[in-house]
Amino acid sequence: MIEFYGGYQVYSESGIDLTLLRRNLQLTVSQRWLQQAQCQRSVAALVASVRGGPNGPLPGTRRSVMLDSVGILRQLTKGQVDFVVIGGLAMTLNGSAYITNDVDVCYSRTPQNIARLAAALEPLHPYLRGVPQGLPFRFDVATIQAGLNFTLTTDLGDLNVPGEVSGVGNYEQALSRSVEKTAFDMCIHVLSIDGLIASKKAAGRMKDRNHILELEELKKMLEDNS
Repeated sequence: MIEFYGGYQVYSESGIDLTLLRRNLQLTVSQRWLQQAQCQRSVAALVASVRGGPNGPLPGTRRSVMLDSVGILRQLTKGQVDFVVIGGLAMTLNGSAYITNDVDVCYSRTPQNIARLAAALEPLHPYLRGVPQGLPFRFDVATIQAGLNFTLTTDLGDLNVPGEVSGVGNYEQALSRSVEKTAFDMCIHVLSIDGLIASKKAAGRMKDRNHILELEELKKMLEDNS
């Protein structure tokens, strides 16, 4: 371990920067959300400059939309959709330093909620992400009932809408492992740190391993401060 001046622990044994986590836990949920948005804008600007340079996007490059995660969740909340925030944004709202480029929400599969979900997203023109332009697609009640998990582009950025969460289960199970967070005049359900760790372990991707290490350090800090 590298020893820093004053004996203050900067990194965990697994290499996680503890100073970032300590600072994030001192912020309100709204401040964490804004910080994430600012970082995401900086990353998006850098990616755009690399792809297109001063003359704009390269030919054949899909136009990227700046993520407005607050706008997306406000649209769902206004439409009275039953959902739980999961994935990268849930990590951020719980205090993580992770920067996400999309919004992930697990939704209830009841007929009433499927109808509310379709109606809430219709003004944002949802379309399947990663498919050729022009493919016939409508994110309506029939489509949602025929599927389960959707990766979408919208007018406010990329949105993933799974009906189930790996390692956690369906909406009802995700809701039971969620915590309420209030930000920007919205009260939303966010998957808890324990729920996130379970989902990351089940996913088993390379990037999830580092996320688990960070989430475990966050959990320790919160337990020490309780």
